[in-house]
Amino acid sequence: MPFSWRLLRTRVAYAALGLLILGLTGGLMWAVGTRDWRVDLSATGRHSLTAASLAALREIKGPLTITAYVPPKHRARPVIAELAARYRKALPTLKLQFVDPTTISELARSEGLADGELIVAANGHTEHVTDYTEASFTQALMRLMQTGTQWIAFVSGHGERSPSRGANFDVTHWAEVLHSRGYHVQDLNLGEHAAVPDNTSLLVIASPQLDYLPGEINLIADYVARGGALLWLAEPAMPASLNGLAATLGFERLPATVIDPVTQALSIDNPAIAVVTKYPAHAALRTMTAATLLPFATPLKARPPRGWQATTLLETNAKAWGEHGTITGNVAFNPGTDIAGPLVLGLALTHSQRATEQRVIVIGDGDFLSNTYIGNGGNQDLGTHLVDWLVTNENLLAIETRVVPDVGLDLTRWQQAVIGLGFLVVLPGAFALNGAVLGWRRRRA
Repeated sequence: MPFSWRLLRTRVAYAALGLLILGLTGGLMWAVGTRDWRVDLSATGRHSLTAASLAALREIKGPLTITAYVPPKHRARPVIAELAARYRKALPTLKLQFVDPTTISELARSEGLADGELIVAANGHTEHVTDYTEASFTQALMRLMQTGTQWIAFVSGHGERSPSRGANFDVTHWAEVLHSRGYHVQDLNLGEHAAVPDNTSLLVIASPQLDYLPGEINLIADYVARGGALLWLAEPAMPASLNGLAATLGFERLPATVIDPVTQALSIDNPAIAVVTKYPAHAALRTMTAATLLPFATPLKARPPRGWQATTLLETNAKAWGEHGTITGNVAFNPGTDIAGPLVLGLALTHSQRATEQRVIVIGDGDFLSNTYIGNGGNQDLGTHLVDWLVTNENLLAIETRVVPDVGLDLTRWQQAVIGLGFLVVLPGAFALNGAVLGWRRRRA
C-alpha cells in the first residue's frame, strides 16, 4: 500500500482531537473534584438561600462554626454538607466539622447531645439544631444575634390574648415566631406577681376584655415610668379602667370601628377589615412592603405628654371611616356621627432618656396578630418588626419573618431502591417485552 500524506494528516488530526478531548475531560474532572461549583437552575431558586438567610449571615460578626455530631456512615452527613455549602457560598469563612458521637460519649452525655445534632457557634454563643433545613438553621442564626436573654411578658388575667393557650383569639403562632427569633415569651398575671419583673424587655397588653384593678394599673404605670418598653394592642371595646393609663401614655382611643370600603375591591366580604398598604419612613417599618389587614380596628388619637414624641405608624386610606353604629347589613358613612378618614391605627411614642430612647407602640387592633389572621398579608412581619424595634434589636429588622422551607425530596433507602429498580429494570424490561411482542406480531402477519 503506497504511502499517503493525506492519510497521515487525517490520523494525526484524529489523534490530536482525541488527546484534546481527553485533556478537557481530565481538566473538567479535576476542577469538579477540587472546586465547589454550584449553579442553581431551578425555577424557584430552591437550592439558593432566601433573602432572610442572606440577611442573617450579614449580621454574623466573627467566625461561624458548625459542629455536626453524626456517625461516619450516617445518611445525614451529605445532607448536612450540602446545607452548609449553601451557606458557605455566602460566607466563605464558615467552618463545618463532623464528630463521631461514639468517640466522646462522656461529653455527649454531659452536654445532652443526641446523634445527628448540630451545634452552631457564633458571636460567643451556641445554638442546637436537629432539623437540617434552611428555616431551622437561619432561625438559629437569629437567636445567636441576641446579645442577652430578652423576656417578653404578656399581661394576663383579664381575658387578654394568650401566647400559650392556642385558641383562634390567642396569639400562639406569633409567640412561636418570636421564640424562633430568640425571644423568651411568658404570661404575666399582675395579680399573682404584684410586680413587673426587672428583666422584662417588653410588656404586652393584648386586647384585655375585663377591667384592671387600680393596683395593676399602677404597676404598669410604674414599669413605664422606669423606662420600660410597651406594646398595647387596643380594641373598639376597651375597658374603661384603662382610659387613665392610655392618657398617661399619650393616646386616646376613639369609640368607633373602622370601616374600609377598599376591601370590596380586594374581594374581602367584611367591610370592618382595614387595609394598610403604605407605611411611613419609620425604622420599624422600613422593610414592610406587604399589605396589613386589621379586622375590627379602632382609630387612635395622639396626645403625647410633655417630653414624648408621637409618630403615626399605620393609617387608613381617605375613604375609610370610623363607624359609631352597629355593623350589620349594608353600612354607610354618616357625616353626623361617624369619623371621617384617613384614620390613625398605629402610634409610636418615644421619650429620650439620657443615652437611651424609651419606646411605646399602640395599635388599634389585636386581631391582626391572632391565630386566625396572622397569616394574612404582612400581619406577621408587622408584629415581629414592631417587637424588634421596641427592644432595640435593629439588626433583626432586615430579616424577614418567613424563611422558605426546604422542598428537597428526602427518600429512605427502600424508597430509593424501589425507584432505582423501576427505572433500571422494570421500565427497560417492559419496553423490551413490548418490542418483542410487536416483532412477533409483525412476523406472523
